[in-house]
Amino acid sequence: MKHCVVFSIILLVVVLNLAAQEKTDFQDRTIIHLQADVSEKIFLTGWVIGNAQYYGTNNINIFGGIGYRNKNWWFESMIQKQWKEKDGNSPRKALLFDNRFQYQPTKRTSLYIEIAPFLDRKALYDMVVIEQKIIGGLGVGFETENVHKTGKDSLGAGPRVSLPFGSLGGCKIVTALSYQFRQGQERNVLRFYLVFNRRLEN
Repeated sequence: MKHCVVFSIILLVVVLNLAAQEKTDFQDRTIIHLQADVSEKIFLTGWVIGNAQYYGTNNINIFGGIGYRNKNWWFESMIQKQWKEKDGNSPRKALLFDNRFQYQPTKRTSLYIEIAPFLDRKALYDMVVIEQKIIGGLGVGFETENVHKTGKDSLGAGPRVSLPFGSLGGCKIVTALSYQFRQGQERNVLRFYLVFNRRLEN
């Protein structure tokens, strides 16, 4: 409970300080992640990610593929389909080959890497998250999220905090808050993550 109070205070302070900034887009990223075991190390995997944005373009993403799990890491390769609201600057649909890797060298340290080449245009999406648990489940870290494309790349990076919120219906729930400083004329991003992880074992 104490950790939840600390996380809530951090969240409130960050939101109040950033709300006055005109160059900030407020986003909510709700994520469902499923892993269904095929064997001890191989599993089927799927994601559903909704990204609601105050100023930006809302989108929803569906992923499906296969993964491999070892003692302190897992790797997934999937096909990703994205649908966006009408936006004059980019297509409404996108198809990607998404690859995700998560590694925990210690119980309190984690590294997440995502690399996704677009299959329908010349572009590459990548994201890296590094986190360190400091008090109980409360973690602090850094994330960078980029799209490399023809013309000007879309680049961003900044701090994040995270906190597990227990379980519901077999899902482990994790929340996180990040602030990305975006390059050039892009709005900076204040994003709240709500993640539901479910592993279906044999």
